[in-house]
Amino acid sequence: MTELPAPAIPGTATQGMRELLHAVREGRGAAVPKLVGALTDAERRACLPVLKSWRPIVRDRRDDRHVPVRAALRLAGAGCCTGVAAAAQWLSAGDLWWAGDDPALVAEALGHRDPEWLGRVAHRLAERRTVAEGAYPLIARLVHAAGCEPPTTDGVVLGWKLDVPTRGTTIRDSLRDDPLLTVMVPRLLEVPEACSDFQYSWSGEPGWPAALAGLAEEGRLSRDMLIDGCLSRLSAGGRPGVLKGFLALLTALHLTEDERAAHTLTWVRMLPDAHPLVAARAQEILARLDDAGRLETEHLVEASEAALFRPEKKLVRAQLSMLDKAMKRQRSRTDELLRVVAEAFGHEEHSLQERALALVVRHRKHASGSALAGLAASAGRLGPDLRKRAAEALGDAVVAENTGAPAVEGGDLLPPAPGAERLEPAPAASAAITEETGVLLRTEGSPAQWERVLNGLVVHAHADLPGLRTALEPVVAQPLLNGTADPLKRGLSTVLASLMGMPSQHRSVVREAVMHQCPHSALQAVPLIRAAEIAMRVKSDPLPFLLATPTWSTGTIAASELVARIAAYERSGAEPGQADLDQALLRVEREIPDEARQAAATLTSPAGRRLAAWLAAGGLPDPAAPVTGPALRHSPHRRALVPTGGFSGYEDRPEPFRSLLAAHDPVGSPCRCWGGRQCSPHAFTVLPRHREVVAARMLLSFGDLAEFDELGEGTPVLPALAASGGPAGPAAHLLVAYGLGARRAEEQLFAVDALLALAAGGQLDAARLGQGIAELTGLHRLKLQRIAAALREVVQAGAYGTVWAVLSAALPPLLRGTAPHGLSALLSLAAECAQRSGAHAGIPEIDELAARPGSSQLVKQARRIKSATAADRRGGAG
Repeated sequence: MTELPAPAIPGTATQGMRELLHAVREGRGAAVPKLVGALTDAERRACLPVLKSWRPIVRDRRDDRHVPVRAALRLAGAGCCTGVAAAAQWLSAGDLWWAGDDPALVAEALGHRDPEWLGRVAHRLAERRTVAEGAYPLIARLVHAAGCEPPTTDGVVLGWKLDVPTRGTTIRDSLRDDPLLTVMVPRLLEVPEACSDFQYSWSGEPGWPAALAGLAEEGRLSRDMLIDGCLSRLSAGGRPGVLKGFLALLTALHLTEDERAAHTLTWVRMLPDAHPLVAARAQEILARLDDAGRLETEHLVEASEAALFRPEKKLVRAQLSMLDKAMKRQRSRTDELLRVVAEAFGHEEHSLQERALALVVRHRKHASGSALAGLAASAGRLGPDLRKRAAEALGDAVVAENTGAPAVEGGDLLPPAPGAERLEPAPAASAAITEETGVLLRTEGSPAQWERVLNGLVVHAHADLPGLRTALEPVVAQPLLNGTADPLKRGLSTVLASLMGMPSQHRSVVREAVMHQCPHSALQAVPLIRAAEIAMRVKSDPLPFLLATPTWSTGTIAASELVARIAAYERSGAEPGQADLDQALLRVEREIPDEARQAAATLTSPAGRRLAAWLAAGGLPDPAAPVTGPALRHSPHRRALVPTGGFSGYEDRPEPFRSLLAAHDPVGSPCRCWGGRQCSPHAFTVLPRHREVVAARMLLSFGDLAEFDELGEGTPVLPALAASGGPAGPAAHLLVAYGLGARRAEEQLFAVDALLALAAGGQLDAARLGQGIAELTGLHRLKLQRIAAALREVVQAGAYGTVWAVLSAALPPLLRGTAPHGLSALLSLAAECAQRSGAHAGIPEIDELAARPGSSQLVKQARRIKSATAADRRGGAG
């Protein structure tokens, strides 16, 4: 017997109702279908309110004894619901679902319903994406009982695929007699997640692609449907794993030459934007069609124009080879195809420009005069050294059309550094602050947004707590914060709980913020301790507003504004929060006007006197022992770490401020914290005047992310680093170097933006950044091909001189010893920057490499750099 209260069974219940309700209370699920079926509709409707009242009771009991009760409750409720929507809702309810699902029992419990009703319930369940996959066995039973058309929603398709037996048989044999085969497979190809394992096979099982292709051979599936579905998914793009699965299906189908030719336009139109794996397959098929004489020149031209603009060198080289073979096979196409070859003259990769020029030189004797003139005009897009070679082959018009002003070393036109934005005041209406709170709970949010919302909640709670509670009810009713690891959202949830009069857990938050502190975790603990303080004050002595709300988006507070805030506190008799005041003082801007100091001297409260002394001393001083040397290698983990000195005068402050401002020696005194490893832009607003201190504490996180090739998780902090105040030292530059090596282009752009902002603000030490790139590459934390791609984005902004300064510092250590993979890409970019920036300072290691025999890309690019930096070329190369 369970603990469900006996009085919940109404005295007016019939004998049949009592038997059903007792079966539920006792967890006898197997008896429920028969008992439900024996009731009248009126009895079922009368049972339903009782069953509903039991749900909150079993929801709060999660021990194993109540699992049978929950399962029986699910069966009885579904059987007693008279409406389709109500039954589907009951069956899919999360608090009942986890107790387990026996499709046969559920179908039996619903067996007294007419077939149409059962079919509508099946389709209702199918519409719920998060439910349909797991509920597929039940949906299939209901569809069979109803005799209706099966639903084919994404969830149902995923559930059908998972339900295919594979134990003791093959996928092909299981599917052969599946009655839903021809219904589900076309949709299977439209649901990307359903095909994510198509790329895999294992012992005794060749996998899904082989199974589908085999069934098409047997005539059980349409071969055209499989081909069209596969090509549609490959054209639409997606995750590499999914695309590999569809490529495997394409391979298993063994397309005939006629089938390849029938989809010529599809292959051509895959080339501009498709994933490199897909583009390579399309390119391969087009090459085979051209070899067979089945590719029209217009299609070859269109495909080539797309492929030659792609960044993947392998694809460009393959396309140039295809054009070479095409011109050899049919000389009448030379004029048109050479024009296409010339498109590669503008490729960012020098070796591909060189290959295209060699192709033009090889076929120029078969070209007309007008075609050669067009090629000479196009050659102006080549690099300076290749333009000279093109002039020898195509005529002096190449050089004449590209004369211009010589490059000037260091003459970058950098975009302006982004300025700090002033924070807007808290919204005047409680509805507005409620809306912003809801948005923050669902998104990351900028530091400015978090500070604005936190202050807005405090202001409105002080002015009208009942009104704020009413406005917040829809927000706090949403389960958005359960189990969150985000310290900001955890802090906000603590504040919201207190505002609503609920248990806020602020004591556990305080313990987390003050115990086991270290310089890493303190960056997260400061926002937590402020949130806990707000939560405590809401209950006893609400704050009128927050002192530490920044004036500017960078996190700093104008000194005069903080003076005015504390003066307002004095007039109202309010007592500042200790953590809020500590954070406010750390945020005071570096430039303190004399009038702010004078106004602070008139304050009389303890907080006012403390502020006056703080401003008189110039605010938070720089660390006692700022680090100016190179980064340190931390053995045995081979990470680049930077120690920082402590701040004087803060040794007596409570945690977490004491740890925040303490000396940080990650090599001599490493900490073992598990907190503080997250990289957040908010950390730079905790100490907005000391970006180097914050950056040094993030290096361990970036090292961990780099080790697992997940640097993209940390790169969003880099624009905040660039916008923050204080000197940018070795730690800041190492973070930028890490960011340049992120895996994806969109992740690298955070580092690109930070680099440009630091350079525009005069805070970039290009030599230090270059040395950091070399050091992290030596530690196997960066890949040079990614660095080259990211720095090319910097070049696109016109910063040739800046990138040359970075690379001229990175190349010497990279050239010592074994050349790392991707070095040729970096040398190619360095050569371009040297030519375009008017660089003239030679690099001994480059000169030594250039003097070696051979024609490898490393040697070729070294010779380009040496030629560009030679003294007699100081004013050339436009």
